[in-house]
Amino acid sequence: MTEEILKLKVERIKWETPDTATFYLSSIDSNLIPYTAGQFITLIFNHRQEEIRRSYSLSSSPDEPYPAITIKRITNGEISRFMLTKIKEGDELTALAPAGRFIISDHQQEKDLFLFAGGSGITPIFSQLKYILNREGKSRLTLIYSNQNAASILFKNELDKLAAKHPERLTIIYLLSSEGNRLNPDKVEKLVKQYASFNLANAEFYLCGPFAFMRMIRFDLVYMGIDQVKIRRENFVLETVAVTSSFTNFPPKNIKIKYRGELHDIVVGENQSILQAALQNNIPLPYSCRGGICSTCMVKCTGGKVEMVKNDVLTEADLAQGWILTCTGHPLDDEVVIGPPAP
Repeated sequence: MTEEILKLKVERIKWETPDTATFYLSSIDSNLIPYTAGQFITLIFNHRQEEIRRSYSLSSSPDEPYPAITIKRITNGEISRFMLTKIKEGDELTALAPAGRFIISDHQQEKDLFLFAGGSGITPIFSQLKYILNREGKSRLTLIYSNQNAASILFKNELDKLAAKHPERLTIIYLLSSEGNRLNPDKVEKLVKQYASFNLANAEFYLCGPFAFMRMIRFDLVYMGIDQVKIRRENFVLETVAVTSSFTNFPPKNIKIKYRGELHDIVVGENQSILQAALQNNIPLPYSCRGGICSTCMVKCTGGKVEMVKNDVLTEADLAQGWILTCTGHPLDDEVVIGPPAP
């Protein structure tokens, strides 16, 4: 739960398309930056005396020399515009340590792994592909990658090389809207059944792309009978987050926060999130999106009850283990205790 601040140097910038670039990073103090394929880092900026945080998926594999993030220009995206027009090689950036739960941990067993990417949503999936295919395993990976047109396909040459090098493990299907080849519910079911090599009940599905894109795929997979536990989603970049509205009124509650070996008793005000109350009391809990769509702020709740008004990242298994998001979490009683993960 401790917020670890990193000082990073931009070693190299590689333009992937006219509006997308990859930033290769190193630690200023020369320490390694440990991360797992599929995770993201959160950049911290100070703009007009206001702190702004944005999370970007790592497109590199932990096997590669430098961690890298790939950033696409987003319409009205203040930080993506700044990164692509102002940041130069040699510049320094401030970031939180890598985080995130969009991770394929069991990739060596005999099973199907279906990876659905839309546009820049290929970023964390590209990281996963490079890492998994650099290891022995019996899993079969099928990448279904949707784009507007051929010019917008990210990492096309690298992906084709991976498919050519590992034809027995990796299949790539490119879908281009400009050619009338758009993903739809019927096509999701058809492609899954066509490319499944093993028992579909054991298959796992990883989705990354625009919200509507992931919602459509998830709905169709569930309709097909796929267990929701087998489906994971990731927001590839958290540039803007809509304010969460709730019809529930949350009255003030007393809670306990275990932070850096100390126990803090604080009051969470009316309709305040746990994160807001902690920051107000100078307890610097980690956070990024503040909207329930990343996992930077997740902690264990070891006492009392917490209700989250939005959660797009924690699974039912995570919730059963006591994980919560402080950015959208509200205490329901005075017995709430949150703290670092159990050893």
